[in-house]
Amino acid sequence: MSSETLSPVSAPTTLYSPDKQIRLTPPTCAEDEQVSVLRSDPIVRRYLRFMPPITVPEVTQRRLTRSQDPRILDYNVFLGDTTELIGMTGVFNIDTLQKSCEAGIVMASNVQGKGLSTKVFYTLLKDVFEMRGFHRVTFETGEDNAPMRGWLEKVAGARLEGKRIEAWVDSVNGGRTNVCSYAILEWEWRGKVKDALEKKMGIVSH
Repeated sequence: MSSETLSPVSAPTTLYSPDKQIRLTPPTCAEDEQVSVLRSDPIVRRYLRFMPPITVPEVTQRRLTRSQDPRILDYNVFLGDTTELIGMTGVFNIDTLQKSCEAGIVMASNVQGKGLSTKVFYTLLKDVFEMRGFHRVTFETGEDNAPMRGWLEKVAGARLEGKRIEAWVDSVNGGRTNVCSYAILEWEWRGKVKDALEKKMGIVSH
């Protein structure tokens, strides 16, 4: 762990992927309209059917509310130093006693399947484990979300810890969706996950 460690709930700062292609920054009002468009895209919501379309004023209110909650660290995702918003990520449900949190990601439909999610999660998890000192990060995704489940299992090597039956409301089709729960521990990050993600990104370990 770095000597310049942060508290688990220290304010989010700008983060870059190793190749600088991806930049994570705390949300600002300048991106509210782009966030509204992204979160309302039917393709983006395909596996997030509990997430209704959202207006710009609702994005603004959500951003302000979440920025005041110490259990949440939100980031907007950009291509390098451009202003092109390509996603959102972050951690929430932060428990400072247990040093645990849940991570999430939403990527724009035009960048899905291009390997950028790996760079986003690598950048986020490196900060979470190595700078903020978390011990455990969990991930939840719909049982039908084969791309995300495949990434968690085959790329990151995350452990499937359980399934929650009918946990998410399906606001598109009606009914409910089963949810799969995964986790990565700090020693798993250090021992295998970090190397696996670096290999996926083409980073040669020394």
